[in-house]
Amino acid sequence: MSNITAYLDSFAAIERHLRGVTKRGREATFYTLVDEAARSDSAVRRYRDDLKEFADLRNAVVHERGGGQPIAEPNDWAVAQLQKITDQLIRPPRVLPHFQVNVISLTPAVSIAEAVVIMHERSFSQIPIYEDDQFVGLLTSNTIARWLGASVADDVFSLGETSIHQVLAHTEDPDHVGFCAWDTTLIAVAERFQAAQDRGKRLDALLITQNGKPNERPLGIIAVFDLVTINRILAA
Repeated sequence: MSNITAYLDSFAAIERHLRGVTKRGREATFYTLVDEAARSDSAVRRYRDDLKEFADLRNAVVHERGGGQPIAEPNDWAVAQLQKITDQLIRPPRVLPHFQVNVISLTPAVSIAEAVVIMHERSFSQIPIYEDDQFVGLLTSNTIARWLGASVADDVFSLGETSIHQVLAHTEDPDHVGFCAWDTTLIAVAERFQAAQDRGKRLDALLITQNGKPNERPLGIIAVFDLVTINRILAA
């Protein structure tokens, strides 16, 4: 298959996808499709500028100069890049199975001593807390440090006699954890972490559940440091 054929096939697939997302007919230009789809589609938002540049190249490809030859022909890089974007839009990688794990959780009544031992042995920086299948909070090393700082001032505290419930009272921001459904795209996840950062907020983790609800058992967890892995998957 020639580069021109491969490029135009990918472009046509993207255009069909965008028309499906926007429910727009042939009267809408490609630029319009991109801008409208970007309002609701995180993948389109991510590649908005690239899509418009590739549309300009597509217009050059389909126009002919004298002798019936195309004005431009996409190189191997352009063909591969457009195919990658096509995959990201139409077959986007999702959080499962990439971040599916057996999530260990504890209850609020467990002592902070037991929690610290588990976190140390398993190299966890955070652990979700549930009571009767309802999410209560995310115990993090930062929260533990804040509790220790407050307790040292009193000079009277016991790791074994202090419950996780008591330590969670020192959580800096209750919105430092979120939820997402099992079929959420990796691009949408990356966008959520970036949006929190842009607002000056701290988002430590997203818990993956069936429908993204706090009353559902976790199927996996994505920590902020997993963004490195997400970006590697998206770049592949």
